[in-house]
Amino acid sequence: MSATISRSARCNCGDVEITVTGVDKSAVHCYCLNCKRATGTAFAHNHRFVKAELQYHRGQDVVKQYADGTTDSGNVMYRHFCSTCGSPMFLKSLAVPDFIALHEGSILEEKTQPTIELYPQDKYPWIGDVTSLCHD
Repeated sequence: MSATISRSARCNCGDVEITVTGVDKSAVHCYCLNCKRATGTAFAHNHRFVKAELQYHRGQDVVKQYADGTTDSGNVMYRHFCSTCGSPMFLKSLAVPDFIALHEGSILEEKTQPTIELYPQDKYPWIGDVTSLCHD
């Protein structure tokens, strides 16, 4: 059985501070079009938690969510972000209600190297081969 851990996160402006507590599933790079558009980058670097609980320390009133219904699975992905600075904070899906994907850049503790790539076929060719990652 995996251990339960906690990770603290904050947005760029500091208006939002949260803690996610749950089972540390994995850190992933996702190259899907939705993640690219939502982050404005070539991929999303998320840390997946299961059996997760989210606690707000500050800023619950400024966190907004976007219901992304154009996912490959057809399940709506709720993308939560700070409405003040726009920082993406975490993802949730009603299809997996105890799941949270925390954006790695918002985590205050030591960062975790990704171990999984999602949608590697959609990775831009100029992004180097990350041979230490497995493909999901």
